[in-house]
Amino acid sequence: MIKLPEDIDVSNKKPRDSRWNVFKCFDSYFNSTFPKVSSRFDLIHVNTYGLVYILNGTDKTKKPLLLTAHTDVVPVPENTIPRWTYPPFEGHFDGECVWGRGAEDCKNSLVAIFESLELLLGQGFTPKRTIVLGIGFDEEISGHHGAYHIGQYLLNRFGPDSIYLLLDEGGNISEDVYGSSFALPATGEKGYVDVFIKLATTGGHSSIPPSHTSIGIMAKIIDAIEDEPYEPQLIEENPYYKMLQCAAEHSESMDPKLRKNIRSMHLESSKKNVIKAIAENISSKYFISTSQAVDIIHGGLKINALPEEVVTEVNHRIIYGSSIGQIREKVLRAVRPVAKRFGLSIDAFGVRMEFGDSTPLGKVTLTTYDGLQTAPVTPIENNPTWKLLSGTIRHVFEDSKSAFNVNQKPIFVAPSIMSGNTDTRHYWNLTKNIYRFNPIRGDYSYNIHAIDERVHLDAHLETVAFFYDFVRNADQIR
Repeated sequence: MIKLPEDIDVSNKKPRDSRWNVFKCFDSYFNSTFPKVSSRFDLIHVNTYGLVYILNGTDKTKKPLLLTAHTDVVPVPENTIPRWTYPPFEGHFDGECVWGRGAEDCKNSLVAIFESLELLLGQGFTPKRTIVLGIGFDEEISGHHGAYHIGQYLLNRFGPDSIYLLLDEGGNISEDVYGSSFALPATGEKGYVDVFIKLATTGGHSSIPPSHTSIGIMAKIIDAIEDEPYEPQLIEENPYYKMLQCAAEHSESMDPKLRKNIRSMHLESSKKNVIKAIAENISSKYFISTSQAVDIIHGGLKINALPEEVVTEVNHRIIYGSSIGQIREKVLRAVRPVAKRFGLSIDAFGVRMEFGDSTPLGKVTLTTYDGLQTAPVTPIENNPTWKLLSGTIRHVFEDSKSAFNVNQKPIFVAPSIMSGNTDTRHYWNLTKNIYRFNPIRGDYSYNIHAIDERVHLDAHLETVAFFYDFVRNADQIR
């Protein structure tokens, strides 16, 4: 499947655009590779390249199980291809690993879902619970053409709160969480918003420049934004709160002071100590902080012409306890003194501001698109779907014999949070039981979204085993 080069970034183009044609090949691939799935499941094409597979169960009183994945991958920049050990779309197997773009995100899970179902059907499996597969094709660019339409189709067909459980990509199994092994299904997801900052000024010849060109002024704005990072915060709604509590109880090598503070987070002083410790580590900091990243800037056309317009885009991933409104306020707080200093007016998300009586020398426009608040958190207390997921994880990755489990180390299952966003954003109204989990050991999947992305074959086989057991176990639960 890695040989199918479905790297695409045309978020403003509809699926009828010819650049989406790379996704035509998936029908024939699934039909030829998984004939039992293709013959038993009904296939519905949604918005051209979205795929919904449905196998009706024999017990109509049971809510359907929904498994989701996506066929698209992030692009491979042309200038990085020589740095790959093997070509990124060759799907090379070296005897241990499958190499290529999308090997981990998310062809491992996508193929494993089909492989497990093909095996089950070949063994005569007839489900009581309806099984639904939702395969998007633009998850890497927010899923507006794929998962959004799949979600609407499923909502129209089954209704709101009609799905028993949704399992999508997400956290994996970490072999070293304070010295112990933890599976970390995400029961929540950070919010998202991009802020666009456009600065328009008078142009001119670069031989007679002002003291600060529009690019220089934008640099001041960027400095102001980056000089004020978001304060970390940890509220009980954040799934990471429960993850820390679980780690404090079960991890082998957590610092004793941190363990003590986590156990007493009901005290404000202890919580502050926990926040300070977590925020000092870049790998955990953004589980309790809103992130801001100035990712795009463009402006200027010629070396001898003053730039008349400069645009900067700032990406934000919003933590529980914050909001899109607070992001807007913070960006405006950074922009306002710069605009005042240089005599610029501001259009702040539709509200105009001017400073002084003189005619503004330019204009700063702030806008946001496609904002997403933090996701509803899946409850885990007394929730049979959590017991189903955690029990299956422990059976496959802890109890079963595999190349990676010779020591039979215990695996603890704790809720966590996705710092990025997944296609689940389009399925919120289908179920309250949404889990984001890649059933793979993190130490054996490498370089997601990067050069030499690859997955160990034995780790992939564990993923297949997980879906095989998970589908069977879900079928037995009332």
